[in-house]
Amino acid sequence: MNVIHPTEEILRRLRAGEDGRNEFKRVDIEDGRITGPSGHNLAAGFVAFTNAEGGMFFLGVDDAGTPIGIPPDRLDHVEQWVVNIASDLCDPPIRPILHRVMVPADEGEATILLAEIKRGLYVHRTARGRYFLRVGSTRRDLDPTELARLFQDRGREFVFDERLVYGASATDLSQTRLEAHFGIGPAIPWPDLLRNTRVTIRGSDGVDRPSVAGLLAFGPEPTEHMMSAYVEAACYGGTRMSSDDLVRGERLTSSVADQIDAGIAFVMHYMRHRGPDAEPAYDVDVIDEAIVNAVAHRDYSVSGSKIRLLLFADRLELYSPGKLPNGITIEDMPYRIFTRNQLLVGFLSRMRSKRTGDFFLESRRAGGTVCPPPTPRALPARRQAPVAGRVPLPATGAYVARSEGSRGLSNPIGIHLSFALGLSKEVGRPHCSTCLQENPRTPQEARGLT
Repeated sequence: MNVIHPTEEILRRLRAGEDGRNEFKRVDIEDGRITGPSGHNLAAGFVAFTNAEGGMFFLGVDDAGTPIGIPPDRLDHVEQWVVNIASDLCDPPIRPILHRVMVPADEGEATILLAEIKRGLYVHRTARGRYFLRVGSTRRDLDPTELARLFQDRGREFVFDERLVYGASATDLSQTRLEAHFGIGPAIPWPDLLRNTRVTIRGSDGVDRPSVAGLLAFGPEPTEHMMSAYVEAACYGGTRMSSDDLVRGERLTSSVADQIDAGIAFVMHYMRHRGPDAEPAYDVDVIDEAIVNAVAHRDYSVSGSKIRLLLFADRLELYSPGKLPNGITIEDMPYRIFTRNQLLVGFLSRMRSKRTGDFFLESRRAGGTVCPPPTPRALPARRQAPVAGRVPLPATGAYVARSEGSRGLSNPIGIHLSFALGLSKEVGRPHCSTCLQENPRTPQEARGLT
């Protein structure tokens, strides 16, 4: 949460002078145009703060800490100038938090602009390619060794499911779920246990807040703080996504464990059955594993995009947000194991399904089962496909049929899995459409309809 500093605190900082967290900048305006400081100078300051521990720019204040002010009719212009510098002259872009504040000045009051720069998730540089770090009241270029160390530190910190969820608190976790997972009487106090297991993370403000994985696993309603952390399920009576064909649509929320059970229940309830003996159209174990992997391994840092579970008359489609992680390509997926959300997968591996009583990730090697190596055979030119009668389930949880929102497969922004209706009985288990290249039969041919 961002707190606007009271006037007394601002004046105290101005009296204390510039330091490792505060910098003063006079804003000069001539003929309606900002003439100082230069944009590149300000960008260097932003980069230095975000590569360190963050800090505050006081715009409209001279080097001695005396408020000069910004003309009220130019405040909007100055704000936009600051935003443009942070976006265009910093790489990656920086998002400053801006506050307008009235403070006492030599002649009445002056309006100054506070630009708060947060500690960055990444390593930032200026548009001119320079890496700066704030050290005391100055900034300096990073030498190669320091830069390599900073890249290493920031890369290690950006494990998204281990980041704390700002705005959430430990009270957003379900005590019932925690006790079911850890036991009713832990040997150490609950706050210590939750921190030790990274269910919660202590922030710079000294407050324990849920980690992303902790909130997803033990929060009764994670979407209150992570709006895209849910499964959108829909059943269509036909073969296309049309409101006219929509039979049922549901938003599956609550903890990830409940989302998985609800997704499987949705498919079991609405999937078509074949013949009078009511044989299921899909192997439920395969659907189970597909949904578990989609929930466990999706990229939760992709905001505004949810898992989509779409059931059609002739197929089931499952979309999971996120690119393939850690340099994995489609071609080497059968041979490599990588878990995107290791903390979340660890929690799920010790949780049982309410539907079956089994562990969600039981016998899945930390969330990913890899098909046997593919058997070489003549296939259409794109790649060799596995011939085993089951769906490839790599540890990425990425069932690749095509990329969502991208023409090529080299840089997918979403993973799409498609099961064709009627294949479960023909080949043992349904294939994803990538594997269906080895069997040219259409779903209709497989069902004996042509």
